Amino acid sequence: MVSAPLSFAWLAILFVTTRRQRSAGRRGSRDLQRKHSTNLRRLSREPSRVLASSLFWLDGRRWWPYVPVYVGVVAPAERRLRSGRWLLVGFSAHVIATLVGQGFLRWSIRRGRAPQRAANARDVGVSYFVLGAAGALSAFVRQPWRTRIRVGGAAVFAVNAAVRPTFTEVGHLTAFGVGLTVAPLMPDRDRLPYPAWAVAPGGHAQPATDDEP
Repeated sequence: MVSAPLSFAWLAILFVTTRRQRSAGRRGSRDLQRKHSTNLRRLSREPSRVLASSLFWLDGRRWWPYVPVYVGVVAPAERRLRSGRWLLVGFSAHVIATLVGQGFLRWSIRRGRAPQRAANARDVGVSYFVLGAAGALSAFVRQPWRTRIRVGGAAVFAVNAAVRPTFTEVGHLTAFGVGLTVAPLMPDRDRLPYPAWAVAPGGHAQPATDDEP
């Protein structure tokens, strides 16, 4: 936790906001989500606020499924990228994916492929940030798994976007793509492999130098 303070502080905040949604009831929860949504209506009125606040609310009433994601992906990414770079990469992925996804939605509405009410859709959550961080984290995976993970992940998100062309799926593909784009710029890729135990060229396991759980 010491080496990934922002990840675990964020997870704790999500616990609090999720409890608040549950206590507000189903209708109150939907109202809270819409208030912090990065939908077309909110982005046109208060883009800075919702781009930040949407990261602290989950699109659902369960918090615990995010714990392994934060422990296994988000926190290790912060350890390797360091907090400042991690925040820059993740938030950039969140912003770019949001704008691309909502731009796609606007295009779909104009062409009659999505209803007009979708401009006020609920759109909160951490997935764009997490996928951007995951794409950057892939730089620390040893070969040949690094290439396989990148190609496989990109293929899955591309197929999802093609089969279900929603703003969310387009955003997921974009966020992961942002992470992959900046991955080659990440330092310490050989010194801090992911996962913490990696196979050295000679075939022997070697520990990473950070404190991976």
